[in-house]
Amino acid sequence: MSTMRITRRGIAAAVWLALTAGLALLAPAQAEAATAAKTLKVGTLTLQPCVGGSAWCGTLDRAIDPAGEVPGTIAIAFEYHPRSNTAKPSLGTIVATEGGPGYSTTASRSYYLELFQPLMDRRALLMVDNRGTGKSAAIDCKRLQVEYPITQQAIIECGAALGDSSDLYGKGLAADDLAAVLDALQTGKVDLYGDSYGTYFSQTFAARHPDRLRSLTLDGAYEVTGLSPWYPANAATVRYAFDTVCQRAAACRDLPGSSLQRLTQLAASLRAAPLSGMAPDGNGTLINVSATPSTLAFSMFTAGFSKIIYRELDAAARAYLDNGDSAPLLRIIAETNGDYYPAVVDKQTRSLSTGLYVAVSCSDYPQIYDMTATPAKRATQRDKAVAKKNAANPDLYAPFTIDEYAGMPLDYSLLDLCLNWPIPSAAHPPGMPVPADATFTAAPTLVLSGELDTVTAPPSGAAAAAQFDNAQQVIVANSFHVTALGDLDDCASELVRRFVKTLSPGDTTCASKIVEVRTTPAFARSVAEVAVPKAGEGNKAGETALRQAAAAVQSVGDAMNRWWVNYDGSGVGLRGGSYRFSSSNSVYHFELAAYQWTSDLPVDGSIDWNRSSGLVTAAVTLANGTLQISWNDALPGAIASVSGKLDGKKVVATLPAP
Repeated sequence: MSTMRITRRGIAAAVWLALTAGLALLAPAQAEAATAAKTLKVGTLTLQPCVGGSAWCGTLDRAIDPAGEVPGTIAIAFEYHPRSNTAKPSLGTIVATEGGPGYSTTASRSYYLELFQPLMDRRALLMVDNRGTGKSAAIDCKRLQVEYPITQQAIIECGAALGDSSDLYGKGLAADDLAAVLDALQTGKVDLYGDSYGTYFSQTFAARHPDRLRSLTLDGAYEVTGLSPWYPANAATVRYAFDTVCQRAAACRDLPGSSLQRLTQLAASLRAAPLSGMAPDGNGTLINVSATPSTLAFSMFTAGFSKIIYRELDAAARAYLDNGDSAPLLRIIAETNGDYYPAVVDKQTRSLSTGLYVAVSCSDYPQIYDMTATPAKRATQRDKAVAKKNAANPDLYAPFTIDEYAGMPLDYSLLDLCLNWPIPSAAHPPGMPVPADATFTAAPTLVLSGELDTVTAPPSGAAAAAQFDNAQQVIVANSFHVTALGDLDDCASELVRRFVKTLSPGDTTCASKIVEVRTTPAFARSVAEVAVPKAGEGNKAGETALRQAAAAVQSVGDAMNRWWVNYDGSGVGLRGGSYRFSSSNSVYHFELAAYQWTSDLPVDGSIDWNRSSGLVTAAVTLANGTLQISWNDALPGAIASVSGKLDGKKVVATLPAP
C-alpha cells in the first residue's frame, strides 16, 4: 500500500522548497540553451521553456474517457530536461513518476534531478504529471484537500463533484497516457523509475506496454497483481522491524524482553485506559492528542517513513509504563497524528491532490467489498468480511485488533476508504489496472525495499519482483520508505544510477552496511534519572556533573532528530525551551534556547550536523558550565565524546551517540 501524506524525509523542507525551482541542480549549459531558444521540437511536439527557463514543458490532449461514455479531453502535462552533451549520441530517456497517489511528479522535480543529474549528460529526463495530478488537471475537492483526517462526508462530496468521471483516474488510463506522450516525443525505449505508488503505476505500465521499457526501477514497491486488501505484509513488517531495531541498538538490545512485547503491553494499557494531553507536534505547536490503540497503531504503521518513531517509541513506552511519564509518548502521537505537514505541499492540488488519492485508490486497489455494489451493500459486505477475518485471523494486525487498525485514518487503513465512492462504469472495472492475462516486461527490473519500511513492506517488494522474469530485489538495511530519493547514505541512489547505466546494480553490498537506528536509551524527567556515562582520562567531575553531561548529549540528539518531523525550521523541547535550524549545502545548523530534555536542565548552544561526512559537533552551555560534544553520525555503533567544565571541574566522558 502507498499513502498520501509524507512520502519521504530525505531533504529538509527549507532545502526542498529552494530546490523545487529546479535551478540549482541543472547544468548551466542546459539552462542557457533553454533560455536562448523560444521553443524546442521533440518528436512531433513543440515545447515551451519552463521552470525559470531551465527545462521544457508541453501538454498532450487525451480523451478523458477512451470508452467514450464521458466526452471531452484532458491535457497531460510534462516536463522535459534535455541531455546536456549533444556532441555525443543520446543514450535515451529516463522517465520518473511520483507516488501518493496524488503527488505531482513535476513538483518533486528536485528529487529526480538530484538522483539522475549524473546521468543527464547523454540522457534526457522526462517527468509526466499523471491525469488528475499537478499540471494535468489536478482534482481539487476542497474539503478533502484542507481537512485531515479525511472524512466519509468529504469523500462523498468529492465523488459527487466528479460524477461520471470519478472512475477515470486509475493507473490503467494513466499508463496509456504516458505511452501516448512517449509516442509523441518519439523517445524509443525508456528507463522508467517509480517510487512508492509510482511503483504500482510503473508495474501497470510494464504490463500494458512491456516493449516500451529498456529498464524498470521500483523503489518502495508493492505488487500490482495479487495484492491483498488487508495488507498483511505491512503488519508482519511492523512486528519484525521494532524488534530488529532494538536488537541492533546498544541502548535497547540488553533490555529484558523484546520491544514488541513492551509495545504490546503499551497497547493493552491504552486499551484499558486511553491517555489524553497536550503535546507538541512536529513543528512545535501544542495540540491536544489522545493515545489510544488506534493512534499508537498509526504511529507504528507509519514508522517506515523515517527513523524517529523507531528511535523513540520503545523508550517512550517504558517511560509511561514504568514511571507514568506520558510526555514522550504524547509527543510521538502528536508528531505522527498532527496535521502539521506544510500547506505548500498538502493544501495545494498542484503538489498533492487528495481527491486524486481517493479516486485512484477506489479504482485500482482491491477492496474487502464489491465496488460495483451500492454503498449500503458495501457496508454490509465489509461487516461480514471483518467478522470472517476476526474469526479466522484475529491477530492479523497484532498487537492491535482489526477494529483498532481500522480506526487509523482512512488513507492508511484503507479498509473503509471507498465505502461511499461512486459505483464505477462497467467500462472501467475497479481493481483491474493490469489485464488478467498480462505479460510483464522482459526488461531488466530492479526492486529496492527499505528493510524497515512499514508502508510498502519488503515482502510486498518481493511479490512485485516475482511478477517479472528478469528482476532483482535489493533490501536496503536499516532503511525506510523509498530509498534512492534524498538518499543520505549514497547507496540506493548509486545502485539506481549504475542500474540505468549498465542494466545491473553491480555490487550491492553497500545495502547491507547502512548504519543502525540508534534508539533513545531511556527518557528521564530529571538529571538524577540519567545513567552515568563512562568517565574518560582526566575527568575530575563527579556523578552529578557526569549525569548532566549525558543529559546534555541526549538534549542535542533529541533536538537534531526533530528534523525528521519538522517542516518550518523551528520547534520546542520535550519539556520546555526551543530550537531553530537552518542549512547551508549539506550542513544543518541548530540553535538551542533553554532546550529541556529533562525538566531541570535547560541547554543553550549550537549544533552543526554535516550530512555528507556524518560529523556532529555541538557547543552547549548549562547553568554551571560549558561542554563540547561530538560524534560521527554515519558510523555504526557511534560513540559521543563530551568534554568541558561544569562547576569548575573538568568533564571527560563517552557514551553511545544519541
